Amino acid sequence: MKSTKKMILATLIGVMAIASIGYSAISRSSRKKTAATSKNLTRKFSCSSRNVTVENLSTNKVRLTDDTGKVYNLKLTRSASGEEYKGNGISIQIKGNDAVFTSNGNDESCNLTSNENSNNGSSNQKTNLLRKFSCDSYQDITVENLSTDKVKLADGYGTIYNLDSTVSGSGEKYSNGNVSIQIKEKEAIYTENGKDKNCTLKSTGHGSIEE
Repeated sequence: MKSTKKMILATLIGVMAIASIGYSAISRSSRKKTAATSKNLTRKFSCSSRNVTVENLSTNKVRLTDDTGKVYNLKLTRSASGEEYKGNGISIQIKGNDAVFTSNGNDESCNLTSNENSNNGSSNQKTNLLRKFSCDSYQDITVENLSTDKVKLADGYGTIYNLDSTVSGSGEKYSNGNVSIQIKEKEAIYTENGKDKNCTLKSTGHGSIEE
């Protein structure tokens, strides 16, 4: 009888140990996923009379914080080149390492001082915005933002293009003359040698295209 009780007790202890290990592994995995999805591109600018921080919340929304602590949520709007975000009487137009911050109709010239990804408010390694699109349901392309006005595009067949920002009615448009992509939120039009393909955003993350 005592031998049987000991065997049952040993079995229960073993089951509890395995369950504890499994829970610990799941917990670690969950924390890793949370950390991975909390990374946002964050850029800091020094302007004529203030410093501002621009955090990309998505492909068409940013959060702008000035050095007094005021926070503004801005949306991507039409821009001849680069990026322009507006909202609540505030706007910022970014092109490369330069920007123009506008408040109540007053423009200030700004220079980029920091370009990094934040992870729950702490600095992390610099990585680029990486978006993957499915075009016409058979071609997958990847777009890596190298800067505010340059992207690298992998066509899924082994060719990589460097594209520059160009004039777009809305959203973003990048081109090298033969290849272009126009992105508006979760949709895009990929053009190669005059042929258009309709694309849908599959995933957004951070990383780089390996050449």
